Parts: sequence; C-alpha cells; structure tokens
Amino acid sequence: MGAFLRSLRGGRLLIALVVAIGVVVAMGRLATTAMVEILWQADVGYGSVFWRRVIWEWGARLGSGVAAALFVFLNLRLIIRSLGGIQIKRRFGNLEISEQLPQAYLVWSLVGLSLLMGSWFGAAVPRSLGIQALLLVTGVPWGVADPVLGRDLSFYVFSLPVFGSAVTFALVATFLVFTLAGAGYAATGALQWGKGTAFSMTRSARLHLGALLSGFFVLLGMRLWLGRFLLLLDGSSSVQGIFGYADAQARLPALQTLAIICFVASAGVLWGTWKNRLGPLVASMVTVAIASVVIGQFYPSLVQRFQVEPNELDREAPYIEHNIDFTRRGFGLDEMERRIFPYRSDEAVDWDYVTQQFAGLPVWTEGALLTTYRELEARYPYYDFADATIDRYMTPSGPVPVALSVREVDPTGIGDPNWQNLHIRERYIGGVGVVASLATQRTPEGRPEMLVSGIPPEFSTQGVGLDSLRLSRPQVFFGARPQMYAVVNPGDDQFRDPTGAAGVEGVDFPSGIRIEGLFRKAALAWRFRDANLLFSSEIGEGSRFVFRRRVAERVAAIAPFLRFPSAPYPVVAGGRVVWVMEGFSATRAFPLSTPGDLNFGRRVSYARNSVKVVVDGVSGKVDFYRVPIDDPLIDAYDTAFPGLLKPLEEMPRVIRDHIRYPKALLSLQAEVLLQYHQDDAPVFHGQQDVWAHPREFAQGTTPVPYRPEYGIYALPGEEPRFNLTTVFVPLGRQNLTAILVARVDERGRPELVLFDVPVEDQAPGPRQVEALVEQDPQISQQFSLWRTGGSDVWTGHLHLIPAGGRLLYMESVFLAAAADAIPELRRFVVSDGRRVAMTEDLEGAIRELAGMTVSLPLSETEGEASAGPARTMTTGEWPEAALELLDLAESKLRTGDWQGFGETLEELRTLLQELGEPGGASIP
Repeated sequence: MGAFLRSLRGGRLLIALVVAIGVVVAMGRLATTAMVEILWQADVGYGSVFWRRVIWEWGARLGSGVAAALFVFLNLRLIIRSLGGIQIKRRFGNLEISEQLPQAYLVWSLVGLSLLMGSWFGAAVPRSLGIQALLLVTGVPWGVADPVLGRDLSFYVFSLPVFGSAVTFALVATFLVFTLAGAGYAATGALQWGKGTAFSMTRSARLHLGALLSGFFVLLGMRLWLGRFLLLLDGSSSVQGIFGYADAQARLPALQTLAIICFVASAGVLWGTWKNRLGPLVASMVTVAIASVVIGQFYPSLVQRFQVEPNELDREAPYIEHNIDFTRRGFGLDEMERRIFPYRSDEAVDWDYVTQQFAGLPVWTEGALLTTYRELEARYPYYDFADATIDRYMTPSGPVPVALSVREVDPTGIGDPNWQNLHIRERYIGGVGVVASLATQRTPEGRPEMLVSGIPPEFSTQGVGLDSLRLSRPQVFFGARPQMYAVVNPGDDQFRDPTGAAGVEGVDFPSGIRIEGLFRKAALAWRFRDANLLFSSEIGEGSRFVFRRRVAERVAAIAPFLRFPSAPYPVVAGGRVVWVMEGFSATRAFPLSTPGDLNFGRRVSYARNSVKVVVDGVSGKVDFYRVPIDDPLIDAYDTAFPGLLKPLEEMPRVIRDHIRYPKALLSLQAEVLLQYHQDDAPVFHGQQDVWAHPREFAQGTTPVPYRPEYGIYALPGEEPRFNLTTVFVPLGRQNLTAILVARVDERGRPELVLFDVPVEDQAPGPRQVEALVEQDPQISQQFSLWRTGGSDVWTGHLHLIPAGGRLLYMESVFLAAAADAIPELRRFVVSDGRRVAMTEDLEGAIRELAGMTVSLPLSETEGEASAGPARTMTTGEWPEAALELLDLAESKLRTGDWQGFGETLEELRTLLQELGEPGGASIP
C-alpha cells in the first residue's frame, strides 16, 4: 500500500492512466470508423471494391513500414552488439553507484525505435501508391512508344510512379539510418575524433557505415537512371518548358553518365572501407559531387547556350512536334475533327433557318434561373436550389432545351433545429422534386415558362409532350448540397410509396445501415460523436442510418481513384430524380505532354471522361458506367476493380438520353487549344497564332470569361443536336478566330469539332458584338434609362450560331431591381456582327434585323431616266451605291446638267435618310 501511494505521488500511475485512456480512445475511434465504413460500403453494394482498395492501399503502407522498421532494427542492432555493458550512475545521498543496463532493455528500446520509424515511414506513403501498385499489376501495354527512349506509354503511367517512389523512400531510409548509425557509433566510442581533423573508427563500424554509404550511392544511381524517364514528364526547354533539344542531347546522357558514376562510386566506397583506405572513399564522394555540377548542370547549360540558342528553331523543331503530338493525344485532341468555317460576310441569310437555329438556344442564364427559383419556388426557408442545369427532353416534335433545378433541404433554414428535425423527420431530411421551365421561353411578365413547380411538384399543361418530367416519387434524399446524416424510420406517416402504402426499402427510401443492437448504436454514436444515437427512443430495430447524402461525396468514397471535377446534374427519369456525375481517368505521368489544369490546380497530362456515374436521388443507389472510348487507363482500373464498371449500354435508355459532353472536359481542352491548335513547329516556336478566351458581360458591367453553354442547333451540313459550344479570339485582339463544338453520339462517345475562322475574314468576336450593342443609340438609351431608374441590367450568355457562311449572335437582356432582385427577361438582342436589333421577343428581333434593308432604284446610265423595279441592297452594298450616286452627280455637274445633278443628289439624300431611320438597313 505504501509503495502504491508513493508511486501515485510520483505521478507514474497517473501518467500511465492518461496514456492508457488516450490509446483506448484512439483505437476506439479507429475501430468505429472502420466498422461504419465497412457497413456503408456493403450497403451501397461495393464491398468487394472497397476491400480490394484497402488491401492494396494499406498493404503498400504496411509493407513500406515493415521494411523500414526491419532496416532500422537490423542496422542499429549491429551497433548494440558492438557495445560493452552500459553503466548507469545513480546517486543516493553522498553515495554514487554504477549499474550495468541490462541488454534486454537496449533490445526492447531498439524495437520501439524501429517500430516508431517504421510507422512514420508507413504513414508517409500516400494511399495512391497502393492503387498505383495495383495498376502496375493489372495494366497492359498501350501499344504506343515514346519517340525518345522507345518505352511503351504503359511504363510511364503504371510502372514509373511505383519505381520512382520506391527508390526515393529507400534513399531517405538509407540516409536516415546512416545518420543514426554514425551518431550511435560516436556515442559508443567506436568512432572517435582526435586532435584536429583526425578520427579513428573500429573495423566493424567502418564496414557498416561504408556498406550504408555504398548502398546510398547505388540507390542514387538508380534514381538518376529513372530520372531519364522522369525528364520526359517535365522538360526544361526555353520553348514553353517542353522536353527539348538540350534535354535529349545533354541532360539524358548526363543523367545516364551520373548514374554510372554513382555505381562506380559505390564500388569505390566499398573498396576503401574494406581496405581501410581513405583515398578511394574521398575520391568517390568528390567525384560524384563534381560530376553532378559539371555534367549535370554545366554541360547542359553549355549545350543550351552555344548549340540551341543560336539555332533554336532548327534544334527544337523535332521536339516541338513530339510535344504537340503527345499533348493532343493526352487530352483527346488527336481525334478532334477540324474544319474551316466558310465565313462570308456578304452572303444572303436564310432568316427562316436562323429562326430555327435560335429556337434551340437557352435564353436563361444559370444566375437568373437560380435567383428566380429561389425567390419564387423555394416556398419554405429550409429549401434551396444548389444549381440550375440546361438539359434536353424529348417531345413528339423533337428535343427541346429545359432548365432544371432540384429543391433540396437547407438545414440552416429549419426554424426549430432540434435533433429530431435535423436527422429524423422526413419533412426536413428530404428535398421535394424539381422545378423545370422551358429554357427558350418566357412569360409576358418576363419570368420562366414553368413546366414543373410547386410543393408537391405539379406538372403544367404547358409542357404537352414533356410527360417524362412528371414525378411519381418527388422525394430527394441525396443531392448536390452538403447534408447531415439521417435516420430513416419507416412508419404510418413517413416514407410511403406513391399510393400511400408502406414504402419499399431501396425503392421509396434509402436502405441505409440497419441499426441493430446496442453495439452498432454505440459504434455509430462514437463515429459521429452524437450521444442521441445511443439514447434516442425513436431509434429501433427497424431504423436505418444514412450518411454521405451529398452525391459528390458518396461517389468519391466508392472510387477515390477517379476524378470528379464538376458537380452532378439532375435528370428526371422514371418519375424520380437521378443525378449524373462525370468521372475522369487522369494522370500526370504521361510523357512529352504539357500538363493542364483539370480542376482546382490539379495538373494532369492525360485525361478522359470515361465514366458516367448515376446516383438515385431517392434510394442513393450508385452505378458506374464505362463510356466506350479508347482509354487504357480506365481499362486498367476496370481490371483492377472487377464489378465496378458496367457497359454504358446497360444504362437505362431514359437516362442515357441525357448524357452529355462535360463542361469540365471542354474547358480543359479549350485551355490546351489556346496554344496547341498550332500544328506547325515554326508557328508554335514563335507563338505567332496564340488564342485567348474572349470575355462577355453578365450580371454587371464588368466582363467575365466567356462561358461554354449547351444548346440545340445544327452545324453546317448536319441535323440539329445538343451541342456544347465555346469560342476563341486571337491573343490581344477581339475578333473571332475559332469555334469549338462538343457533343456525344448515340453510343455516348464524345465528339469534338473545331471550326477555324480565318483572321483575315474579321468575323466579330463576343466583345465586339456586345460593344456594338452598347454603342447602338436606341439600345444604349434604353439601358441608361433602366439604370438611372434604379435597376440593374443583366445580359445573358452571348450565343453564336452558324447560318450558311454567316455567323449570327443572340443575347437576352434581364432587368433586375438593385435589391432583392428577381430578374425579368425583357429584351432579346440579335446581331449579324454589323448591325443589331433589340425587341421584346426573339422572333421580333430576328424580323427587325432581317427587315433592315435599303430600297433603291436601279442605277441609271448617264443621260437616261431611272427605270425598272426597285431592288433591295444589303449593308455591304449601299456604300458602293452611295459612291456611284455621288460620282454620277459630279459627272452631271461637270457637263452642266443641273436638273440631272439635282435628281441624283436627291436620290443620294433619300438613301442616307433611309439608312438613318430605325430598321433602315440590314443584310438579308
């Protein structure tokens, strides 16, 4: 008892108790997290994918940690064996007693240190390395070799990341152990410093440290050898940072030479330590250091300075061509169809065709739709709309653009945010259907033409032929917004089917994790740090626990090795809301390709939209579908995780009709095309034809980047399709230089078409057209009147469509109050690039633009009276006609024909007056 009290006073028991509690809490946290994760993965049906991923991810970590721990233990064990008995001195009063530390203490201390170092190394291994190791096993050759080192591309994508990481970790471990061993030998006296710089070392210590240093040089040589391949991923040429002449002709040989020097230095270190000669050891280290500077740095800089810079284009041309080829291949631009747009500014316009083209373009922007939906359709403060999307739905007369948004729960808007309301009540844990409107129409009040609205959602008779928008199960338990966990309690008043009968699990409500027994309750309560889960009387054996209700989080938890750069978009299919997410296979380890930004600064050199993910908004069921395109990377994932991907043909047709080309992919490809549309090495070298993204107005007077947008229209020689379109302008200029159109075919395969617009044609770009709008006297006056009246003028997306050899532009104009704005669609602006027309309806604006013609009598010959029918002139012809009239008048004046001079001058005056009147001229 006395000893217990003394130990308690010393604090040892208290410290042990705190440590024990901390260990129990940490282990309990890990255990409950793992248990809940296993239950969740089994619930969503991807348990096999989860276990295969965990085995490889944690296998890589465990294997690295064990290897590091063994390496540390075996090396430090050699130091302990060389030690004699370690004496520990203790003082008791005036007495000093020396005790020998037992050998077992040292061994167990070494075991603890090794485990600590192994844990540190294992934790430092990224999870992605395990997946990369799995791909190394499942990947197959791509059938394409790089033109520099002749390696199949699969080596760079599958093998190089694993080999490079392994060698790097081994280098770090060897250096660390060498440092620890040197410190250990110095502490035990096996390594002693004498006077000046002299030192002595025992044979065992010398051989041990020499072996470690030799191994370090071997690993360094391996790292340099792999650096040859890594150089193809990150070049250093002065031409846009590509892999260039100096890299190929100087840095590659330099890395190879340095690797050989490191191997020779390793042998020199072994020889010197074995023979106890300092010369070979010092010579080896000095040689490596000097070679790294001279061969690795100085020699490539000389090649760059004296061979490349004086003849840069000639030297770099082959490597520029490699870079262009592999960059396009990496981003799927090698399959892009490229055409010349036959722009003809004076070509007659088929206005009926233009009307058809404009009829499939959405006139509502996302910002205007969201603002209107939130103000008019949220109805309750705990509902909100996260996003609005433009999609197409089929009618008997063909597809029509429809604007769609899902009414989701916003927990921050719940008036009484008690635990039951936040997590149990169906009213507050599930959204209610969608709101949908015709994207190409408006009401007389300037509001969206609603197809689905209200709570519960009601289908409008306006949507005749759009019966696919009808909702039989409007509940939305999974959405785009972050959501709290939910407890589903099927009962008499909750979670019923459309007929009011008891709902079916996984059909009318989520299946979730069954809350069975006290242990599972406790695990869930601990995992989510909520004691209510343990003590609530409303949770019983039939309750189900649902979390990860945000679609993006749900999908990423199943397949974190894929990339999902954009938010999901909703589709009404089979009477319920489903979400579609775009999944990408991507890698940075694609050789000779300049990387691009896929999303949030994540640079990739290869990207494919190979996966479409469908998530049921009611049940939460997740399905991954493989797009039928050539993608060896997704093929490797498919082999690595059997059962994850289904063929796209198995996707229900009602959903497959709504798959589309993702904006994230088009934005990435458009960014790459700013430079890589240049397919000629001299042009690329001089960057003579660099493109830029145009800008346009939106909700204000500050230009924003031009946004890709969906619409239904026809490309030249084709039928109307659901296209995603963006445009380019030359860098530093605003005239149009190219149009990029993306869509998917009937099989779901992506298609990309680039229309080049010759710069000499001077086709107007978006900013030039908007400037034309702002400069129009009547339009400018109307905008100023609205703005001075306290309203904001919003302009919609500037659509651009082809019509024969002409380009036509359309933009909607919104009027919004300065505060609490509900934007109203008030005007439509159409333009042919030279003239603009603005009216209250789109058809009227087209008619006004088409009616801007000039009527003139046919030109008479000198001395003859005007005769014949009047003819219509285009705005491209009237300047010439005016000059002809002026020349004719001057001619009559010189001949003294005053009457003819006056008549001709009157004709000229009539022409100019007609041109100055509203609607006075246009190009038909």
